[in-house]
Formats: sequence, structure tokens, C-alpha cells
Amino acid sequence: MVTGAIALESAGAAGAPPAAGAARDHEEQAWIARCVAGDAESFRPLVQRYQRLVFSVALRMLGGRAEAEDVAQQAFVDAYDALDRFRGEGRAHAFSTWLVRIAVNRAKDVLKSKRWTEEPLEREVGGDEASFAHTPADPEVQALRGEDQRRLEAALARVPIKYREVLILKDVEELPYEEIREVLNLPITTLKIRVVRGRAMMQKLLTPGGDR
Repeated sequence: MVTGAIALESAGAAGAPPAAGAARDHEEQAWIARCVAGDAESFRPLVQRYQRLVFSVALRMLGGRAEAEDVAQQAFVDAYDALDRFRGEGRAHAFSTWLVRIAVNRAKDVLKSKRWTEEPLEREVGGDEASFAHTPADPEVQALRGEDQRRLEAALARVPIKYREVLILKDVEELPYEEIREVLNLPITTLKIRVVRGRAMMQKLLTPGGDR
């Protein structure tokens, strides 16, 4: 759990040491090269490696399992179809950030097509309201974890998309700002501001009577 962050469970893998990350990127580039050369089966390990991450992001963006499954599947189809145009250029985690970007954009398309309305908070929130209280784990907290999880996810679904997407990537999947910048194509300063405001919105929604 990250202090001051949303305590939602992540479906993504834990961060790897730099050397392991470089080896992982090299392995993925080899799979991509074989796939582009005509070996379609080489795409399978990429799906297996990232299907939980992509589904998790889509689920938190959309809130519905069926739609999230559709978006995740379509994201992999889109990635496969565009694989010959993918350029990692030696960047760390290049494929995973590219894939997550596709999934996020697909989820946004679904939200726009359904014309979902986002209920805005009555006012913008400042940085001084942006901290969550960190509660150490104990048996009672663990017993309430499922209920807390549902409350957090319900609150997240009410946060406007531009804040929701960065909270999912930062606080749920625990991606570093450098990778989030690659996914959302926004300056790191903007991302940090949105995280602060998004966390404060979450805190307001989770406070009894705070959503009125």
C-alpha cells in the first residue's frame, strides 16, 4: 500500500529491478520481431504477460466487467494489428505503456459513446486537502477490506475521467510518472496536479456527507 494513495488492489506486476526490466524489454522486443515476421504465436506471451494489467485498467475506467473484457480484448487486437508500426526505441517498458495507452483510449471511446455523465464536485480542491489517512493493517481492517474496496471503487467511478485515469495508473497500478507520461501524453507537472486533485476528490467522496 502506498501512503497517501488509493488503497485499491492492483492487478499489475510489482516493479522489477532495472536489470530485470531491461531483460524483460529485450525479450518482448524479440517476441514482437518474430510476430511481425509472421509468427503470430509469438504474440501469445505478450497477451499472457499483460492481460491482467489491461483488464484492470479497463475495469477501473468503466466499472463494468463485461465492457472491460471487451475493451481489453479489443486493445490486444489493436496492438496486434499495429505491431509493425510499434517503435520501442530502447525506452523502458515501451510495449506495456503503449498497450495501456491503447486500452485507456478504447475505454474513453466507450465512455464517450455512451455519453456517460460525470458528476463534478462542487468546487476544485487544493493540495492541502489531498492526503488520505494511512491506516496500518490489523485484523479489523482486514475484515473490512472488501467493504472498503467497494466504497473506493464506487468513489473512483464518480471522479471525472481526466483525474480517474491518472489515479488508476498512479495509485492502483503504481506506475511511475515517466510511464504515465508515455501513456497519457501529458507533462509530468500536469499529471502530479491531477493526482493531487483526484485524491482530494476521492477523499471528499469517501467522507460521510461529502458528496452532497
